[in-house]
Amino acid sequence: MLKFRRKDRARKRNTLEVSIVGGGFSWYQLPFSVELAPGSFIFIKERNSEYELLVKVRGVSSKPAQKILDRYRIASKEEVIRIMKNMTRGFLFENNMLDIKIVKEEFDMNVGLISFTYTAEKKYTMAKIASQLSKILHVRVEFKQIGARDYARVVGGLGLCGRELCCRIFLKEIPPVTLDMAREQYLFAAPEKLSGICGRLLCCLRYELDFYREAKSKLPEIGSTLETEKGPGKVVEVNVISGRVRVQYPDETEEVINFGTPKEHDTSKKFS
Repeated sequence: MLKFRRKDRARKRNTLEVSIVGGGFSWYQLPFSVELAPGSFIFIKERNSEYELLVKVRGVSSKPAQKILDRYRIASKEEVIRIMKNMTRGFLFENNMLDIKIVKEEFDMNVGLISFTYTAEKKYTMAKIASQLSKILHVRVEFKQIGARDYARVVGGLGLCGRELCCRIFLKEIPPVTLDMAREQYLFAAPEKLSGICGRLLCCLRYELDFYREAKSKLPEIGSTLETEKGPGKVVEVNVISGRVRVQYPDETEEVINFGTPKEHDTSKKFS
C-alpha cells in the first residue's frame, strides 16, 4: 500500500541566522510561512521573557536552530535609530568621551549605515570607535564632527531679532565674520553682545557691510577733523544711516552736521 505524507510535513523548516544588536549571533527555527529579507530589522520576544531583542536578519542558515521563532514584529526605522543612538551614547560614556554630544543621526537601512553628527570641545579620532561600534551594532558606523555654527543650524532657534536663525532658513554656506567687520559698522559692544546662540559673531554682521563701506567713504571718520562754518572740529560720532556727524570744537561745544542719507550725501563739506 502506498503511503502519502502531508506536503507541509514533508517540507523542511529553515533556520534563520540573526545578529543581535548589542550582542552576538543566534539561530532561530522559522515557521513555514515566514519570509524575512536579509538586512531587515525585527524585534524578537523569546518565551518566558519580558523584553524584546532587536536583531538584524542575516538570512537562512544551514546551522541547527537554537530556538523557535514564534513571536516577532518588524522594527521601524525610528525604533532602530533610537536603540542604536542610545547604545552609542553608552559606549562613548564608557570610553570617557563625555563631551561628545550627538545632535543628528541618519540611518540608511538599504546599505546598513548609520551616521552620527556630533559636537565636542576637542577633536577626536573616531575611526577606531566607529569600527568597534560596527561590531556591536552590526552596521557600518560613521561620525562627523561639526562646529558651533553648524550645531545651531542643525538644532535651530530664534536669533536676537526674534526671528528664526538665518543659517536654518536660507544660508547655504555660513560666511566668516570677524570683529573688525563689526567695528567698521561702528558697533563697539563686547563680542558676547554681538554673538548669536552659537556663541559666535552674528552672521548678519556681513549683510550690510558693503553698504557701510560705501556710505562711510563719503563721510568723515571718527577722530578726523572736519572744516565747518564755525571752523575746524573733531568728529566724535558718525551715524551712517542718517548721515549725521557729531563734531566737537576746541571750546568743547558740539554740533550735529547733516550730510544727508547715503543717497544724498553732501560732498561739499571737507574733512581730513
